Amino acid sequence: MKELNFLLKKLSIINMKHEKLNENTSDKFNIFSILRKSSDEVNLHSKFIYELINTNGSHQQNDIFLNLFIEEVNNEIGKQIICEKLIAYREKKHIDILLKSKNQAIIIENKIYSEDHSNQLSTYLNRIKDEGYKEENISLIYLTLFYEEPNEEKIREKTINLTYETNIKNWLEKCIKEVATIPILRETLVQYLMLIKKLTNQSQNKGYIMEVKDLLLEDNNLKLALDMQEAIKEAKINLQLKFWKEILENLQNKGYEFKFYNSNNSKNLESAIKKYYTKQKNIRYYGIRYSIEEGLDIFMEINHNIYFGFTTFQNKDIESFNINELNIKWDDFNKYFYLKYPEKKLNFESFNNQNILDLIDKTKREKDINIITDDIISLIEAYKVKS
Repeated sequence: MKELNFLLKKLSIINMKHEKLNENTSDKFNIFSILRKSSDEVNLHSKFIYELINTNGSHQQNDIFLNLFIEEVNNEIGKQIICEKLIAYREKKHIDILLKSKNQAIIIENKIYSEDHSNQLSTYLNRIKDEGYKEENISLIYLTLFYEEPNEEKIREKTINLTYETNIKNWLEKCIKEVATIPILRETLVQYLMLIKKLTNQSQNKGYIMEVKDLLLEDNNLKLALDMQEAIKEAKINLQLKFWKEILENLQNKGYEFKFYNSNNSKNLESAIKKYYTKQKNIRYYGIRYSIEEGLDIFMEINHNIYFGFTTFQNKDIESFNINELNIKWDDFNKYFYLKYPEKKLNFESFNNQNILDLIDKTKREKDINIITDDIISLIEAYKVKS
């Protein structure tokens, strides 16, 4: 125990030192996160990436950025996609980014904290096939912060998985080298790269990483760190369980008796959460729900992220309940559900983002939980008024 306390104390000292060094840098200033939410898939990330790979983009660099992007894709998949005369489109047929030439097409589905739903990728693939493209000439790219596969299992083997953590970072670094002598472009790309590193938890400087590495290679420190992994898993289980219990308590205090449900044969929340972190099969999709009227529930659920909304749970067409009349901006919907994500995205899978870590602090956790429960109750009340 003394050895572990000593290791944690030294790690804390290293962290404090580098935080102090970073106080006088401009890393906290980022024009992208000032003008948009850092996680805005549509109006920040998709829009900016599209602008770069568009050969007619305002950058006036022709196909330099596009070629580097395709090169990164080819390096990832180990084969050649030819990028001759590719034309870029944004939000065409509801596809985030689409690249097309006469004979080939590249679909890019961009996910920051959200997830694919309702055969979304198969639908996009079929739409492009309907235009006359052969399936073997269609590349389907699933772009996420970290390596995450689509929820739609039948499409996984057809998908190229790219990440912001590795692929977009690599691509941006190459783009920056290409425009090193064009200050306005170079610095814009540097700012965006800084944002990507922050979102993928790579914003710590190299000096910090090297100091921690050297510390772990001293004496018995690496073994101590590895021995902590089981404790870290238990801490994750405990924090997520607190989150759900306090959500349920909040809703109950407001007069709404939500009930636990799951798709992984768990008897209760604690059992479901333990399966979530032990990587057993069918660990996803559990949550809480409340019946508003026969056939219609309001629910909150977890896959990688937390989300909430309306569902039928009975394969009944949700359109019969006229949810679209509520004038609410939904993050996703189909004939079985309407859902949205909390203002602060909560990804209990990756766990290592500040929104999740804020839940450790009781005061911050209570504030975030109050916001979520208020949002859920406002949906219930909006539906009751409509009815």
